[in-house]
Amino acid sequence: MPGGRDGGTDARVPDPSDLSGSVEDLTSGSGDLAGLDLGRTADLSALVDLAMVSDLRPLPDLSTPPDLAFVPYQNVDIYVDNTCKMDVVPKKFDVPAGTFLKLTYFNRSRDYKVDVWSSYGGGFTDLMTGASWAERFEYCRYPRPYSAYVDISTACSRYRLMINCL
Repeated sequence: MPGGRDGGTDARVPDPSDLSGSVEDLTSGSGDLAGLDLGRTADLSALVDLAMVSDLRPLPDLSTPPDLAFVPYQNVDIYVDNTCKMDVVPKKFDVPAGTFLKLTYFNRSRDYKVDVWSSYGGGFTDLMTGASWAERFEYCRYPRPYSAYVDISTACSRYRLMINCL
């Protein structure tokens, strides 16, 4: 339908005979590209410095990332032999910054009850042979480095387990 909805004329594609006299010759020197040498490629070797201005750059994160290999839930095995000689495994804990530590104590002794008392003022007395106690306190939750300890004792021996929060 000629004219379309708005009353204008239909668009038609011009054929090459219509363009023969109406387009300026770009090589004649009378166009926007008159002064350019189109046979030469542009020099793109000079890169623009897109680096952020130093005073606008965000400050680097200076905190130590947590050690992903550190397991925060650990067991402490307490061995007391028949001569009342105590052995504790592991001997100490070095907790990386940004992590925490929760301990479960296992009395592996066959003959002696064990007392487990921590530097924060809590603990468990008379942990029976073969029994375990999961401590509810989480060590190293504070952002600053500090050291804590757990005194592990029987009637005849004692050991201080150190916990170093780095």
